Amino acid sequence: MTPRFHGQARWRLRAAALVVAALVVGLAPNRVVGQGAAPAPSDWPWGPRGSGSAGMGRLDLYNLGLLGVKARDPERAPAEQSTGARQVSMQDDPSADRGPDRLLIEVLYPEGPASKAGLERGDVITGVSGKLFKDGSLAPLAKAILDAESGASKGVVLTVERAEAKAKGGTQVLVTVPVLGKEASAPLVGKARKAALEAALALLAERQQPDGGFAETLSGKNGAVVQASMAGLAWLAAGSDLTQGPHAENVRKAAAFVRANAMAASAAPTGGANWDQSNWGVAHGAIFLGELQARSPDAEVLASLKALATDLAKRQETSGGWAHGPGGPNALNYVELNIVSGLSLMGMGLAREAGWEVPEETLTKARAYIEGSSSGDGGVGYSTRDGQQGQGNIGRTAAAWMGYTTLDLRRDAWTKRMTSYIQQHADDAFAGHASLMQQILLAGLAAQALDGKAAKSFWSAAQTDLVLARSPDGSFQPRPWHESLQMGSNSDVSFGDIWTTAAWAIVLAANGEAEGLPGLPACTGRLSRKPKAK
Repeated sequence: MTPRFHGQARWRLRAAALVVAALVVGLAPNRVVGQGAAPAPSDWPWGPRGSGSAGMGRLDLYNLGLLGVKARDPERAPAEQSTGARQVSMQDDPSADRGPDRLLIEVLYPEGPASKAGLERGDVITGVSGKLFKDGSLAPLAKAILDAESGASKGVVLTVERAEAKAKGGTQVLVTVPVLGKEASAPLVGKARKAALEAALALLAERQQPDGGFAETLSGKNGAVVQASMAGLAWLAAGSDLTQGPHAENVRKAAAFVRANAMAASAAPTGGANWDQSNWGVAHGAIFLGELQARSPDAEVLASLKALATDLAKRQETSGGWAHGPGGPNALNYVELNIVSGLSLMGMGLAREAGWEVPEETLTKARAYIEGSSSGDGGVGYSTRDGQQGQGNIGRTAAAWMGYTTLDLRRDAWTKRMTSYIQQHADDAFAGHASLMQQILLAGLAAQALDGKAAKSFWSAAQTDLVLARSPDGSFQPRPWHESLQMGSNSDVSFGDIWTTAAWAIVLAANGEAEGLPGLPACTGRLSRKPKAK
């Protein structure tokens, strides 16, 4: 694994995807996994100031799995999400990603395990299973939760400091975690994975709006297209499509929403810096419709897929890369970024699989730009600009690798370099930028497509985050990490838990081929690796 920041100050970063438009309030939880009745609305999940507009007034908090607790480092002031760009000098701080040694409770899930056990807002968790936290709290908590779920212990014993004014007496609180079955201590297989996946898919279905989209959060309608595409991919990965599966109707509605809105979500020019983020919606829409067309061919889906791919080709910058959206330099005075380039290649590659012809010039320029951003080790850099070139990470590389595979470049020398990079760095999602969840999603898909060492490496690092992201309502919640802590802004929090829930559901389903789950074989190139029928 390479050093995350190469011992130097990083270039300026964007916060919360640079733009927040038409933000709305997130929804309250609607059920407790394994507990029956829905709780009353509360501050869950975004904190006591979470009743404002979505993405603003939300706290960047650690989720403590099925305990139904969200907490923060008491040594840090709570950072509310806000709009606009930030600048930060990034320094290597791996301890920040292990979690603090003290966790101040900010939010409790109503009638959840922690709430029923007597924990209250203001309590500080200092240890678990009789041991104080000394090198981070997250891994010990995840292990204790898995032990409780599997029946190895009767519950999670937390060492808790009470506020003096409360004078509750005693320091230890026993919190009972719902037991999901004897295989629940292995959340990547069997009953445990099935329960978590089905709960996530059901929550996505419940939160889907009548038009097939989701409540607008980051980037307004454009962000809603991304969320509908992600939810659609999650339902596809778990086995539903246009004609079959428990979420076939949800897939149909999501496809209709994406077809109607993906190319209509560009931001109008406002003068000054370019705030258009629409390439995200077009690329995600093409990826969703491309995977859908591979699974259940449909003439209308195919027409929209080809239109989106054609649009992506037109949106390519003269350099060969792709920006957040067309229209010139953004608020931080740059244009291209290769996470969007990789996603755009994926979308066009899936359209190619469906019969669309990729413009030769588009592909030639894109390959030169992607490969020119790297130091030569196969890791895809942010862009080709000074200070952004040569710093590869797993998310950008995984997206580009999936783009190359869908574009039938599997035997290309650069694809082989990217393959080697993914195998070596599959466990390093924290080396990414802007959205930790996006790094986990893309790394998980690519690593599991490569299987073997890459998949094992990915899950060795990701399992703790999977366990802690899961919450009692079936959702998966975002978490603070070194970048969001330094910036005071977390784009995963601003985007909301539809994004994180769909992403974790996709990664879980992609790991389930042995259990009959289809995953996303078109996105990951597994379909094109199969012999063509004669």
